Amino acid sequence: RPEGGPRRGAVSAFGMGGVNAHVILEEPPAAPVRDVPAPEAFVVRVTGADETAVRTLSAAYAVRFDAARDGAETADLCHTANTGRSALEFQTAVHGRSAADLAAALRSVADGTLPVARVDVDLTADAAAALSGTTAAPGHPAGAAELARAGYAHVDWAGLSPAGARVTDLPTYPFAGTPFWRGPEEAGHSDHAGTPARDGQPGTPAVRIRWRARALSPAPSAGPATVSLAAADPALGQALTGLLRDRGVTVVAPGAPADAALVVGVRDTRHADPAELGSFWSESGDLMRALPRRAGVLWASFGGVDLHHAARTGHVEQETRAAHGGGAGPDPVRAATAMAVRAAGAEGRRPTAVVHLDPADPAADQAVHLAAELAALVSGAPAADPVDAVDAGTTVAAYRRGVRYVPETVPARPGRPYSLPAEGYCLVTGGLGAVGLRLTERLIARGARRVAVVGRSALDTTRAQALRELAETGAEVEYLPCDVSDPAALATVADRLGRRWGRLVGVVHASGGVNPFGAMHRRPWNDAEKVLAPKVAGSLHVVRLAKERRADFVVLVSSIAGTQALAGRGLVDYSLANAFQLALAEREDDEVTAVTAHAWPNWAGIGMKADDTFSAAYSVGAEEALDAFSDHLRSGGAVVFPGTAPALAGEGHTVTAAPLPATPPVPATPAVPAARAVPAPTGAGTEATGARRDTTAMRARVRDAFLHVLGEDPGDRPLQRLGLDSLMIAELTTALERGGGPTVDPSLLMRARTADDIAAELADLAAPDGPAVPAGPPVPAVEAAVHTSAPDQDGAAGSALSALLRPLLGRDGGRGVVQA
Repeated sequence: RPEGGPRRGAVSAFGMGGVNAHVILEEPPAAPVRDVPAPEAFVVRVTGADETAVRTLSAAYAVRFDAARDGAETADLCHTANTGRSALEFQTAVHGRSAADLAAALRSVADGTLPVARVDVDLTADAAAALSGTTAAPGHPAGAAELARAGYAHVDWAGLSPAGARVTDLPTYPFAGTPFWRGPEEAGHSDHAGTPARDGQPGTPAVRIRWRARALSPAPSAGPATVSLAAADPALGQALTGLLRDRGVTVVAPGAPADAALVVGVRDTRHADPAELGSFWSESGDLMRALPRRAGVLWASFGGVDLHHAARTGHVEQETRAAHGGGAGPDPVRAATAMAVRAAGAEGRRPTAVVHLDPADPAADQAVHLAAELAALVSGAPAADPVDAVDAGTTVAAYRRGVRYVPETVPARPGRPYSLPAEGYCLVTGGLGAVGLRLTERLIARGARRVAVVGRSALDTTRAQALRELAETGAEVEYLPCDVSDPAALATVADRLGRRWGRLVGVVHASGGVNPFGAMHRRPWNDAEKVLAPKVAGSLHVVRLAKERRADFVVLVSSIAGTQALAGRGLVDYSLANAFQLALAEREDDEVTAVTAHAWPNWAGIGMKADDTFSAAYSVGAEEALDAFSDHLRSGGAVVFPGTAPALAGEGHTVTAAPLPATPPVPATPAVPAARAVPAPTGAGTEATGARRDTTAMRARVRDAFLHVLGEDPGDRPLQRLGLDSLMIAELTTALERGGGPTVDPSLLMRARTADDIAAELADLAAPDGPAVPAGPPVPAVEAAVHTSAPDQDGAAGSALSALLRPLLGRDGGRGVVQA
C-alpha cells in the first residue's frame, strides 16, 4: 500500500485449458455524504435456486434489515437485493414502509407463511395478477411484490430503486451443501438427514414424504382431443363430462380408443378392503392393454394420502392440521393402487398422473382440478418439481379445499433413543432370509435376549446352523413354521411364545416374495396375489397382533419400489405391496406401538440379487443399513432410504458397462431378484420417424449421461446453473459418445442452454438415413477414466478436446477427481 494511497491486491486464476486471468483490485474511495429521499414504501426481492434457499436467504436478510439505521440505508439494502443479485429459478418479494416492516415480512417468508414461486418467463402481468388476486401495477412496490410471488419474471426492479440508492453489504447466497464427488469413499453422500455418524463416517440418508402447496402451471392447450372416462362417483363423472365437452374434448366410454384415460375412484371416507385389490388389478391391466401406446393416464382417488397426518414426525404445524380437520392416516389400499398406476405408467412409458381428491370438496370444483391436471399431463406442462425422488416418472398431486399440494422429501431424523428390555421376546418374520438373519443378529446385538423366527421355509441344515450361530451369542433363538398371512396361525404361535417368554416386545416383519420381471397387463392376478399375501395380509396381521399385545414397535421391511414409479417397472405387484406397507405404517403408528415401514434400496452384497440395471443405480451397504435400522427402530411412519451409488472398482467390485434403461436409473430393493432391463417399446420407433424419433432417443441418452456424471437429471434447468467444469464436460462427452453415439464437440456442452438443446443438436448430427440413435446408456465415470482417449467400443473416435481431457480423469487413483 503506497503512503496515503489506496490498498491494492491481485487475484490470479489459471484454467486447465490454458486460459489465465489476472485481476487487480483497488480499495474504493470513501462514500460521499448523500441525501436519499425515503419512498413511501419499499420492496425487496429474494431469489434462489430452490425454495429452501429462498427461505434461508430471507431469514438472513431479515437480520440485516433489523440493523438498518435509517431510510437511506434501507433504500440501499432494497436496491442491492433487487438489482445486485442474479435472478434465479425461484423468487418471492415483500413490501413495507420501513426496515422493520420488511424484516417482519421476510421472516414470514422464512417460516413458510408467505409463498415462494418458481419463475415463469412466459407468465404475463395480467395472468400473474389473476393468480395473485391483485390489481396493483408492477411499478408499485406492493404490486411488484404480489406479482413476483405469483412467478412473474418481468418486474422492472431497477425502476423501483429510490434515486441515489447504491449497492451495499447484504448477506451472501446460502449455497446448498450437497457434495458431488465421484470417488469410492465419497460417492453419493447427500445432505439428507440420516443415521448418526459412526467412526467419522456419515450415516445412511433417510427421508420422509411431506406435502407442500404448489399451483399448477397453466397448460398451453385445453387437453387431449379424446378422453375415455370411467368415474365411480356419478356426480363427478357428470361434471367432468360436461366440462370436457365444453372445452371441445370428445368423451368416450372406458375401453374405447382415446388420447388419454381418466379414471375416478369411489367417493368414500371409509378405508377400502384389501379384497378390492383383485378387481383393481384386473381393471388396471385391461386399461393398460386397451390404451394406445403413449396415451396418458390420469388416476383420481379419494383417501390415498392424508396430507396433515404426521404421527410424532413433527412435519405438520398444529395450526395447519387444525385448519384442515386433522386426519386419521392414509388409506393403505388406495395408496397402494395409486402407486401401482404410477409404476404401470412408467412401465409403459406413458404420461401418468395420480391425483388424490378430498371427499369434502364439491364435484364441480374437483372436475375443474382434474381437467386442468389432464391438460397439463398431455401437453407436457410442468405439474410438479422436475426432480424429486418421490414422484420420479409420474405427476403426483393432492387437493384439499381447493389448494393443490405436491409431495417432497424432507430429512427423517432418527427416533428417540430406545433400549430393548431384558424381559419378553422379539418376533422376526421371514427371518431365514439373508436380510432377516442380519436383522435378527442386530436385534440380539441391541440387547434382545429371546428372539422367535417364523417363516414358511423349511429349516434346512444351512439355516439351522445360522440360527445356532445366533444362539451362541447368549440369546435364545427359536424357529417356528408359520404363514403370516394366516391370522389364526400367527396368533397360535404368539400364544405359545407368550406362555414361554412373556411379553411381545416388538416385531420385525421381513416376509416377502417377488415374481419374475414382467409387464402388469400380462401378469394374472393369482401370480400377483402371491407377492401381496405376505406384505398386505401379513403386514395387517403382524401390526394387529403387536397392537393387541401392546408391543413397543413393529418394523415393516419395505422397499423404495413403493415410492418410486420407475422402480416398479416390471414389478408392479411388488410396488403395490410395498406402497401398502408404507401407508399402513403412517396409519397405524401411535404412541404405544411405534409402527415404522423402512423403504430400502438394494442392500449391497446381501439378499436377493438385483440386476445390474438396479444395483448400479442406488444401494446401501449392509452394515450401514443395519445401523439405520437400529436408529429408526421406533421412528414411526414411513421412512425412506434413497441409497447412494455403490462402491466402485477397487473395493472388490467389477465395473462393467451394463445396459441401462432409457429413463433415469432406478434404485434396487432388497427383495428384487435377478431380472433383465426393460426393453424399449417396440412401437416407439415405428410411430414417430425421422428427426422426431432421433430426438426422443437422444434426449434419453443425454439425460442418462447427466444422471451418471452429476447424479441427477437436469430437467429444463439452464446448464450454466449446474456448475459444470472441464472434468465434468469431459465425462459427459465420453458418456454421450459411448454405445454408438455421434462424436461430441465439448463446446456444444458449453454453449447449450439446456439438456434438450444438446439432444436436438446431436440428433441433427446423426445420419438422416441411418438408424435411430439408440437410447443406450452412458458409461459410468470410472470406466470412462479407464478408457481415456481410445476409440469407443463401436469404433467412433472421440473429439480432439475429449481425448485431451480424458487422461486427466484417470488421476487421483481413478476417482474421477483432480485436486487443484
